[in-house]
Amino acid sequence: MLCGHNIICFAPNDWWGMNPSCTTHIMRGLAERNRVLWINPFSSDLSAGGRGGSRRGLGVRIRRKLGSLARYLRRPHDRIHVFSPLFVPIQGRRAIDVLNNVFLRLQIKVVCTCLGFRKPIVWYENVRAADLMDGFSPLTTVYHVSDLFAVDSYTSSSQRQKEREAAVSANSRLLICVSRELYEQKKREHQNVHYVPHGVDFDLFRNAAEDPRVPAEIAGIPRPIVGYYGTMTGHNDIEMMDYCAENLPHVSFVFAGQITAGDYTRLGARKNVFLIGRVPYERIPHLCASFDVCMLQWRMSEWIRKCNPLKMLEYMASGRPIVSVQIAEAMRYSDVISIADDKETFCKAIEWELKNDTAERREKRIEIASQHSWAKHVDHVSSLIQETIHDERSVP
Repeated sequence: MLCGHNIICFAPNDWWGMNPSCTTHIMRGLAERNRVLWINPFSSDLSAGGRGGSRRGLGVRIRRKLGSLARYLRRPHDRIHVFSPLFVPIQGRRAIDVLNNVFLRLQIKVVCTCLGFRKPIVWYENVRAADLMDGFSPLTTVYHVSDLFAVDSYTSSSQRQKEREAAVSANSRLLICVSRELYEQKKREHQNVHYVPHGVDFDLFRNAAEDPRVPAEIAGIPRPIVGYYGTMTGHNDIEMMDYCAENLPHVSFVFAGQITAGDYTRLGARKNVFLIGRVPYERIPHLCASFDVCMLQWRMSEWIRKCNPLKMLEYMASGRPIVSVQIAEAMRYSDVISIADDKETFCKAIEWELKNDTAERREKRIEIASQHSWAKHVDHVSSLIQETIHDERSVP
């Protein structure tokens, strides 16, 4: 197990403003024997054109970011420091990028000096940090490829985003991919590439599934309940959900998450649709266990096809039936997950799962999830980093 190191994590999500991501779980695991500096994203772009309706919900994102910035540098756990650097929220304009880079380097250098972070392991999962890669003398560098980061709908300069992603990929010494699709893509570009899928808080979700209590958020909502939890954006297939709600009027559709983009007005107006807002992580397992069917319902794109939804294994750990769009990682489990290729088949799949799921399929989903504890995956990641450090030291 990796021990006694300093890890700087350029994180993909804000520690304070969102429920835990895969990186949150990994860093908490590594922090048991190492120190972690979690750097919140500095890639917000108010000039973004808005693919996926990114302008809608802008106020929510601004308030969330301001709340994070107000904390600046905090220590939520004994070995984890969280830093929210100040920056100008515009990307892709040369003068502003240069200004931001100078200011970011200065802030991060001061924080690292104050905390005594020398010769760190640098973990990249925010490709905006590509501009800062020459500012460290790292022990090694890790690129955690948890999404198709070359495509980002919240950045106005897509070409600059691709260049940054390519730079992080080329200059990192270890690449860890969360999906087979991303792994197959990256292994053509880099030698030291490994596939490590997401883990799951298995006991947390299993214990909740065996608790008969119904969460207050959905008490009184008629059954059957088909549900989803996560941030609500324009990448969710709102049209498909509206079609399903219209054609399954006897089914209640529950969406738990903050709406940050996309137009949910028509969907939310339906009598059998319940937009219950963001639910804290500690209540998510009980909410998940109360669904009769769980959904993975995004608009299909290359990004979605190659992703690995963190919630998929959480759904499995709860034992609940699942209906998904054609995500490659979900299709690996097509014997226990219903896969749909359009709104009609998605709607029919919900009906099928409500009527035909079996105890055998349920137990197989639970068994799959049981093999993917976060502790197991953190050990794997730790070993890969240790091997990379050892190989680099062995080079004459």
